[in-house]
Amino acid sequence: MTLISESLTALVKRRAQLREMFATHQFDALDTLLEQEHQVWLDGPNLPYTYLWHVNSLFDPAVSDADTLPHLQAWLAARPESYHATYLTGQYWENAAARIRTSSSGEYVENDRWIGAELARDLGVAAYLRASALHQRPALTFSRLFRLTCYLGEPQWLGVLLQGGEPLTYAQRQAQIEPELWEAGLQRLRNEGAQELVELPVSLPASLPAREEHEWEEPMHYWLRATLAVRPQDLEVRKECVYFLYPRWGGSHEVMTQFIDGPLCEVLTEQERNSLRVTQCWDYLGYAGLIPDMGDTESITYCRETFDWLLSLELFPETRARVLRQYAWFLSHYARIEDENGIRWNIADMQLAYDLMVEAWQVDPPESDPESDAFSTLISCLDFAHIEDTFGLMPKWLERSQYWGDTHYETTIAALASKFGFYGISKGQFDSDALLARCRVMKSDTNFGQAATNLFEFVSEEAGVFLLHEAANWGEASSMAALSDLYSGHLSRRNGRDPSPYEDQEKSSYWQERAADAGNEICQYNIAYCLTRDNETLSPEQYQRVRELMFSVLRHPNVGKTVWTRAARELSTLLLFSNIAEDQTVCVDVVLPELWNDDDDDNRDYAAGYYSYAFRNGAGVAQNSYLAKVWIDRALEISPDSQYNHDRANEIYQRSGMLGGVRAKMGFSRDKAQMDARGRAITFGDDADQDHQ
Repeated sequence: MTLISESLTALVKRRAQLREMFATHQFDALDTLLEQEHQVWLDGPNLPYTYLWHVNSLFDPAVSDADTLPHLQAWLAARPESYHATYLTGQYWENAAARIRTSSSGEYVENDRWIGAELARDLGVAAYLRASALHQRPALTFSRLFRLTCYLGEPQWLGVLLQGGEPLTYAQRQAQIEPELWEAGLQRLRNEGAQELVELPVSLPASLPAREEHEWEEPMHYWLRATLAVRPQDLEVRKECVYFLYPRWGGSHEVMTQFIDGPLCEVLTEQERNSLRVTQCWDYLGYAGLIPDMGDTESITYCRETFDWLLSLELFPETRARVLRQYAWFLSHYARIEDENGIRWNIADMQLAYDLMVEAWQVDPPESDPESDAFSTLISCLDFAHIEDTFGLMPKWLERSQYWGDTHYETTIAALASKFGFYGISKGQFDSDALLARCRVMKSDTNFGQAATNLFEFVSEEAGVFLLHEAANWGEASSMAALSDLYSGHLSRRNGRDPSPYEDQEKSSYWQERAADAGNEICQYNIAYCLTRDNETLSPEQYQRVRELMFSVLRHPNVGKTVWTRAARELSTLLLFSNIAEDQTVCVDVVLPELWNDDDDDNRDYAAGYYSYAFRNGAGVAQNSYLAKVWIDRALEISPDSQYNHDRANEIYQRSGMLGGVRAKMGFSRDKAQMDARGRAITFGDDADQDHQ
């Protein structure tokens, strides 16, 4: 018996209608429908699955970006005065800017990505500005301008236009940037569908309000004011404001509290203000990279108390469900204990996590589409900690997820559950072939190699192997890497099973190469490491292969710390001892700074030792005994018990021979006076112009 609610059925039907109208170019009808919803929203309350949902539902995740843009262009060509066509064009380019900007992770972004992201941002801002002139109350457009300019900064040309000036043209901007860098950034934009640059606005819509003096320094206040002037009750832009007041964006919790309790939020209901408080607390509750370390019991306790406090507030049902699911994830994160005896789970906390997930399901509206991260929490409860699914939450979740069909992970697992019969789903309960066909063209950052491995280990070996091949055929790198583990026998042996049904070294090597080519950093590192381990002297081709693979690991989005450290150290050794002057320079200028600036003292010690070697031997830098001394002293300060550091220091200080120490001191004095600007900058950075002892 289906558990799909009438409200969900109606929403999915409406979504299909919207996407059909968009895909078949029924633009007159689409504009009429969206404007009807728009008018209700402008003066109505902040409710889920209303106007914003309609607008955001047009972009089908199973349709590629390259296929979406032509429909938008056709809409604009057919109806150039369409507010929604123009707005959605801005949203497309905003999304493109985010894809370009974040595809190399937030911590490291190449300069050409910055250029590409800024060019996409400019197209987004320009489209939003055009849209703002096409409607008397462009609240949504102003709110997106708020977000985009907070995220990537307000374009220089926009500030100039607001001041009545004449901004730089693309040609003038291009002249200020290295040609290769500009072209690489432009290619990033072309990859998103921009065949040529369109000149930016030379004037602004007359409807834009004048900017107040204090808003020049803080443009976010300007766009917030513009939004609230046309839709005073808008909640989403206030949530965005709280987010961009996080400390990582230059704000503080004190400022967030002042905003929530201040005059700009007086018009909100208590439930709405409480939803802002949830957003505020998400700064330290909602992001895996920012929650407390495992051993920080005081901070963990504080976070749990914060969750309890949030749940004591008057919240919207969907907000309460979100807090409950995040609380469950938080508990499951710390319930996993790994030590010399392997992995075990705190069963009491995992039972509580499961109970919170059930409560979230019960309070959430029956049509809601649960967050994807929460599904992983449920997997952890049932498969890893072996909590009994007394509520039957998993089959309920999968049925609703496959009906929505917008989340890559859940839709895939639902298809497999129906194909093989597990998780309380009977064989053939869903149309597995149709679901898998949809998943084949969806994009996400889901680690399907891990998902398939989990199935292999805990649920269905057959389903796990099927998913590995299926996802590998989609081009998913982690699945290719896991196939290499499968055919090496590692996956079976790790689970105490006979590897003979799968063991095939030729297939294992094939999939390892495929995974490396597809960007899997573990396989890239392993191939590079084996090349250096198995060959006393690398051929030029092998050297270049190792170099490329190791650099690829360093620049991989969200690379794990262990493999990053190993790759950085292996690469620094490869380059510094290569006797290739250009690569020695790259080592000193690019690789060693990353190790030296790391928060791990072992990496800083490693870098200091290599810097010392470089200056002592003139590898990638001008030879300078004084700077070699400075760096080995730094290494000893970090690791005073290191015999390696003491041996190198003895060599640099010439402690082994008669009068060696005197000669060393004379050399230090001479080289200190003769050090070049580059060596000084590498060693002393911002203090390079100061005298050093």
